[in-house]
Amino acid sequence: MASATLDKPKSSNPNSPNRKFPLEKTRNIGIAAHIDAGKTTLTERILFYTGMIHKIGEVHEGTTVTDWMEQERERGITITSAATTCAWMQKKEAGVYKMFEDIKMRVNIIDTPGHVDFTAEVERSLRVLDGAIAVFDAVAGVQPQSETVWRQANKYLVPRIAFINKMDRVGADFDASIDSMHKKLGANAWPILIPLGKEDYLKGQLDVVNRKAVFYLDDDSMGSVYEVRDIPEENKEQVEKAYATLVEQISNIDDEIAEAVLEEKEITPQMLKAGIRRQTIANKFVPVVGGSAFKNKGVQYLVDAVIDYLPGPLDIPPAVGMEPDTHEKMEAPTDDNGRFCSLAFKLWSDPFVGKLVFFRVYSGSLSKGDNVYNPRTNKR
Repeated sequence: MASATLDKPKSSNPNSPNRKFPLEKTRNIGIAAHIDAGKTTLTERILFYTGMIHKIGEVHEGTTVTDWMEQERERGITITSAATTCAWMQKKEAGVYKMFEDIKMRVNIIDTPGHVDFTAEVERSLRVLDGAIAVFDAVAGVQPQSETVWRQANKYLVPRIAFINKMDRVGADFDASIDSMHKKLGANAWPILIPLGKEDYLKGQLDVVNRKAVFYLDDDSMGSVYEVRDIPEENKEQVEKAYATLVEQISNIDDEIAEAVLEEKEITPQMLKAGIRRQTIANKFVPVVGGSAFKNKGVQYLVDAVIDYLPGPLDIPPAVGMEPDTHEKMEAPTDDNGRFCSLAFKLWSDPFVGKLVFFRVYSGSLSKGDNVYNPRTNKR
């Protein structure tokens, strides 16, 4: 449902003065996967580490924030997509380059259902997202509903990061999961954060770009405390090989990195991250992160990757709406000062509030009392 209101004065700055978080400091993401891959658990951890909640809820206990319906808590599955928001700031750490260090960012998250019966709910959500985290089970790899979600993301050109979850489970295989992404999804997916250990010996992550190791402490801090160290001797060859592969894959599709490689220049983390970001947003590359949401290992660096590589509202193509008078198609570039254009993606009936409509605003702003034109019904 695209819609438009009257013209507003044009401005070179797309941000409204009333906006708390500028558009460039905003990420609108979804978390999608096959059922039981760990989407809701991951969402719960993200909300905990960003300070939105102060106690981690569990799916099996029926205490998570985004699974709020009685039926969801009884069955331990997500039935309806749930939207939530949080703020994240990349921590400055010695020897680690992050693209948006010490800048407070807003992350809007939609947790989607994984069950095949609710796949239409996923598609409606993906349509309004700027980026997504595709979650995979490290034991099962790519599953049937993973393929469906991937096709839907391809349909709406949604850039994504792959999170290979459940690395703590018996039989977890990070390399086999990536291989299944190559074979079943045809994805140009390569690791940027490799799990350090697996099953009962999962300790943290190996940062391929910065060539550092991240160790998460097994204490009562619930994974909030971690240490960045040099890569252990036994993992150095693995990281160097992964780094060489990553540079090669990015140089194959990114002109700037290719030029630097041909001229035998040093590829700095700044250059490599910029190249990964460009190609992720262009839907030509999928960064892969390994970890375990349930065991609280790898979530913080995953959120850092979301900030680094997934697009903000200003990085995506303009939305296409309908001109209310001529009924011709019109583009709506992301701008708080532009004409109002939005897409309704969810309808909900609340026993206390009444009918609720969730919609994504692409341009302009909506105030109390405004009339909005609905091109589907031809009514305001």
